[in-house]
Amino acid sequence: MQDLDLEAVEVAARRQALRLAARALEQGLNDDASAYAGPQLACACGESARYVDRRAKTFVSVLGPLRLERAYYHCAACGRGFCPRDRALGLEGGWLSPAVTRMTAAVGALVSFQEGSELLKELAGVEVEAKQVERTAEALGAEIAQDEQGRVEVEGSAPLPSTLYLVIDGTGVPMRSAELKGCRGKQRDGSAKTREVELCAVWSAESRDAEGQPVRDEGSVTDSAALERATSGDARPQASEFAQRVWREAQRRRFDKASRRVVLGDGAPWIWNLVRNCSLGRSKSSIVFTSSST
Repeated sequence: MQDLDLEAVEVAARRQALRLAARALEQGLNDDASAYAGPQLACACGESARYVDRRAKTFVSVLGPLRLERAYYHCAACGRGFCPRDRALGLEGGWLSPAVTRMTAAVGALVSFQEGSELLKELAGVEVEAKQVERTAEALGAEIAQDEQGRVEVEGSAPLPSTLYLVIDGTGVPMRSAELKGCRGKQRDGSAKTREVELCAVWSAESRDAEGQPVRDEGSVTDSAALERATSGDARPQASEFAQRVWREAQRRRFDKASRRVVLGDGAPWIWNLVRNCSLGRSKSSIVFTSSST
């Protein structure tokens, strides 16, 4: 036993266990008769799609590759085909399972796409190419952005802390030249090397440290950021994108309902104008500006 390569045994055992689990899941899914929904099925275009046959497709799951056979329907009216089972299993439009999609999005948000691909293989034994990590992260990011812009869900009805803090700031992020076309910058020729990222965050600080100084309450910080225009507006559809983002985040956190509101910024006039026009501060005296150097 002294010469036992425990790491090799662990890896081999995990690989074999996942392989057996994958085969069991694959067989169970393929044996499910509900994959067939009848000779005809309603198509998204409003017409009827006809059952053609069963077609196989291999998906990547946390257990490894899964080969699934699904009922395939084709609509003669619009010329499109689809598999209802894909939609039911969350596999529509791609070949990553929901769990792998979540894992891919997580690594894609934390490290480079190449590093994310390597991490997935090293830690989970899941092989996803770097380009697929990029596509998945960007697709989910677009969905999240659309959802953020379309819904403003107020956070519960719990009592508000006595003070809520809102920070507004921006910074330049280096971008590839293709992403900078048409952007005005600080170079001599008017070109830009970066794009502006605007950020807003809301939190409370009712807690105190050992010296009695306020500290941010655990779990109270929420933030929202994007590559958006920061010009001030009145938080209506014609306002800047970032002004609308600040307004949405403030509404979610009930910032306007807090008895005391503090806005932190670097003193730039556009921040005060944005706060005033978004009706987040009743007067200039309710705004606290702090220099980024302090």
